[in-house]
Amino acid sequence: MSEKQYRDKIASIKKQQATEEAGLAKARSAAAKHRSDAAKELTKITPRTSASVARSYQRNAESAEKRALAEDVKIKNYSKKLGSLAGDLATAESNLDREVRAAARKAENDRKAAERRAEQEANQRRTRERRHAQEIARLSSPTVRYVHEVREIPTPKPEVLRVLYLTANPEMNLRTEVEVRDVQQAVRKATHRDLIEISYRPAATPEDLLDGLNVLRPHVVHFSGHAGNAAVLFDNASVDTPDGRKVTFDLLARVLDATTSPPALLVLNGCDTLDGAEVLLDSTPVVIAMAAEITDLAASAFAARFYSAIASAQPIGPAVRQGAVALDLAGLDEGWKPTVSARDDVNLEQMVLVRPTPE
Repeated sequence: MSEKQYRDKIASIKKQQATEEAGLAKARSAAAKHRSDAAKELTKITPRTSASVARSYQRNAESAEKRALAEDVKIKNYSKKLGSLAGDLATAESNLDREVRAAARKAENDRKAAERRAEQEANQRRTRERRHAQEIARLSSPTVRYVHEVREIPTPKPEVLRVLYLTANPEMNLRTEVEVRDVQQAVRKATHRDLIEISYRPAATPEDLLDGLNVLRPHVVHFSGHAGNAAVLFDNASVDTPDGRKVTFDLLARVLDATTSPPALLVLNGCDTLDGAEVLLDSTPVVIAMAAEITDLAASAFAARFYSAIASAQPIGPAVRQGAVALDLAGLDEGWKPTVSARDDVNLEQMVLVRPTPE
């Protein structure tokens, strides 16, 4: 449903509530009046009242009480209907809030996308103007001819995909080093293994992430370790007193954005990393996260098959599906699957990270 439809539904529910509350108030008033009438009839009976007259008063009181009981049934029905309407209203208001927040996120993403397109167009315009100026300068200069030996111009080599692979295990209860070994072995068997470079940072600190962004300019940032509650747990790099350093997703997004070349892909191979991960899309266009707790074996199996597919020039979408299929083939049905979040302008079925040069 759209935001307008939810608002119309809320208005309709509130109108129904007003009607039911009016009926409830009327029934309560009627029940009170009938019981008052019954009490008045009973007070008319005194020791001097004759038996026949007393019976008449008693019948009048009973009749009034029956009418009060009938109103009690109405009160019960009105109360039940109001309870149901209150639940419907809460659900509709929650759905409306979700739609409003989603619309706000989409508007913000659209704004940023428009800014990026405007910046790209400005850069292209400046490049064209610079080339035009260079051409004018060249035409204005004397012509000088040189004779050189004819040599074969080598084909330019494709850019190597740079992966910054961070692992943190301050609680000493994960086998992240086995995961990295499995990934490296899987990549070595891939078709374009020479076009992917994995830079491994064990016991990684937040500073290691910043240094890696500056030195490597990675296309992919991968984190493997403990996570949850919209945060990841880095290492404190202490030998004597190892401990974790919590970095929230909001802060992680700021770290990734604090560079001129943010990564194209962020992989969070840790438990419960999906909740709240949408904030990271402000800094990187694609985020792969996990919606539940995962075992070491499942994390390793997914990562190895995912990077094997990436190194075989598969797009991100099929690569994630291959990682998910690998879990099923290994009999690791843990009730979870990796989830991909992407900006609206990203086509996961066409986004290829490893692009070999055509022969």
